[in-house]
Amino acid sequence: MDVKFGVYLPTFSRVKTGRELWNFCLESALIADKLGFESIWAPDHLLGFDSVERIGEPSIDMLESFTTITALAQATRSVKIGFSVLCLLFRNPALTAKMAATLDVISNGRLLFGLGAGWRKDEFKSYGYVWRPLKERLEESIEATEIIKRCWTMDKVYFKGKYYNIDGCEVKPKPLQKPNPPIWFGGVGLKALEGFMRISPDGWLAPPLRLEDLKYRIDAFNMKGRGLTIAMEMYTSIDVTSDKALENARRSVERWFGDSAEKVAEYDTSVQLPGGITVHYGATIGSPDHCIDVISRYVEIGVSHFVLHFMPLEATVEGLKMYAEKVIPYFSEYSSF
Repeated sequence: MDVKFGVYLPTFSRVKTGRELWNFCLESALIADKLGFESIWAPDHLLGFDSVERIGEPSIDMLESFTTITALAQATRSVKIGFSVLCLLFRNPALTAKMAATLDVISNGRLLFGLGAGWRKDEFKSYGYVWRPLKERLEESIEATEIIKRCWTMDKVYFKGKYYNIDGCEVKPKPLQKPNPPIWFGGVGLKALEGFMRISPDGWLAPPLRLEDLKYRIDAFNMKGRGLTIAMEMYTSIDVTSDKALENARRSVERWFGDSAEKVAEYDTSVQLPGGITVHYGATIGSPDHCIDVISRYVEIGVSHFVLHFMPLEATVEGLKMYAEKVIPYFSEYSSF
């Protein structure tokens, strides 16, 4: 099994804003491309995360995903580019198909089309979108995916559904990848996973999960038997010693949660940090050898792609270099990253 590594791009930050944030995101993408990482991924959010975790404080800067990824496609040469994940309900599906096809052309066939149904009520309401129950959001997302796939593969699309009516849509040029760019779905809830299995996806991009929780979902939906590529976002703090990595992780958690021990306690325990702070599921925090050990356990249950989410995000550049030098070579017998 090939083991591949990507990076969750720092498209948002509490310490960098505007142009400074973009420049750092660009630098991270260029270094990932140069070092031979397989992919770069941008989250698709309309509001910064402060609006969720620190109610009452101003939202942080958040770069829009489509424009960011398109700019990075032009700046890079070989690294694949993806959405982690695109909320299908923020954009008309026919227009999304057109935009994604153009992006695949611009990138010379490097698009990884990650999709999801959205999960933040505040984003929907603040931007004027209708917030529906999960069942309806899944139905609409599945309908949107069907339209997108038809637009990529058919000359002219007519579609009459519960949520969308398309009357003769033509998407030209078509994506370079045939029959279409790889389709990955995000999500973790059992209802969401069951729903997205209906779109015949190429892969599942899981959020950070404990080993046992991830394995349960892989087995419950026979993902390996279906031939799905299994990827997981993984929070990571890496340094020459575990103590330094733990200290970096502690500062990252404190930055996001401040003194809210109650909020931190809601997360599952996986790593105990100095000061009694806990980092939640799906994290690998420590020396290169420790990171290799944790990642190897996930490889054993079928995970072949790891999207690294560095703690803090401002440590992305140095983290990429250390992973390329100290961690990824260990997996060379499995991977051609």
